[in-house]
Amino acid sequence: MRTDNMPMVAIYRRGFLPLSETFIADHIRSLRRYRPFVMADDIVGGHYRDGQQLHLLHEPGAGKWKRISSRLTGHYDHLDGQLSSRSAGLIHAHFLQDGAGILPLALRRRMPLVVTAHGYDATVTAREHARRTEGLWYLMLKPVLMRYVDGIICVSNWIRQCLLEAGYPEGKLRVIRLGIDPAELPQVDSPSLRRGALFVGRLVEKKGVNFLLDAWAKLPPRLREEPLTIIGDGPMKPALMDQARKLGIQPVFAGPQPREAVFAAMARHRIFAMPSIRAANGDSEGLPIVLMEAQAMGMAVVAFDDGPMREAIRPGQSGLLAERRDTGSYAAHLERLLLSADLCESFGRAGREWVNNSFHIRSNMAELEDYYDEIIGRRERRH
Repeated sequence: MRTDNMPMVAIYRRGFLPLSETFIADHIRSLRRYRPFVMADDIVGGHYRDGQQLHLLHEPGAGKWKRISSRLTGHYDHLDGQLSSRSAGLIHAHFLQDGAGILPLALRRRMPLVVTAHGYDATVTAREHARRTEGLWYLMLKPVLMRYVDGIICVSNWIRQCLLEAGYPEGKLRVIRLGIDPAELPQVDSPSLRRGALFVGRLVEKKGVNFLLDAWAKLPPRLREEPLTIIGDGPMKPALMDQARKLGIQPVFAGPQPREAVFAAMARHRIFAMPSIRAANGDSEGLPIVLMEAQAMGMAVVAFDDGPMREAIRPGQSGLLAERRDTGSYAAHLERLLLSADLCESFGRAGREWVNNSFHIRSNMAELEDYYDEIIGRRERRH
């Protein structure tokens, strides 16, 4: 139970809160030793649990130039009093672009700043960043952010390596993984009662669904009749549906679904297909929450050996890794698992144990709060 005596952390996300960013809601909900003070520029979605109050940086009706002035100076009239009265110990921004966005406020108030790098923000090219206003702002402030930020949390060793290659100082990078609570997921049947394969995610290049469809078309005819369900939406959907038609396969494109429907689909399917790749613009997975959920629900995973996948699963124990972009290798792994309920059951047990031991939100959030203590203590010793 949170009390007023607990230290406070100001958590910032520019747009609050897309359905796909449940990990931020889980972060806020799972704090035990810190009280969250949640800040955002705008409300972009209704997904937020526990009724936590949301503090908007801009007053209702604030115009474009007022917003720009506040962004440049870090001065937000109505927010300053609220922050002062609550004495937040540090700011934690999600995504590097948001770290740059809230940097002027942290500088002006001399508050410690921690930023979590999740995936695309740490992996896409500068050219890709420059296509968006927030990306341009990030590129402009990146040298200042690198110098001022107290710590950058990397959700995987893969993201840490990407940031090292981008010039970030090694001493400011800390790997703290996201997590889930497996006990909150529904109970599922044995793999012998489940069929086919499931994909969940945005239909964009890095998700690699085109490779999954090619691999599925390489399966023996009777296995191609197994259900293949694709949950999600995105710009590639029309092309993927056309590809499936030309390949003579009939996946179910189920569109975007709420979490409860995703879990129900996981309970019906035997294999979780994760054919992610690194896109041409550099976009890559960080450490997908959905992969933790799938393993916790006893699904065997088939993924490409790309990005953080060796960290996300236990290769050969909770899932199989195909050679990157090799649809023949991917199809062979799908076939092996579709033909063996016993192997899937073994993988499911190992996956549940792996998630419980390595990605449990309780232990990972305790590590995060210890890191807060470390950052605040380091600042106090310097001053």
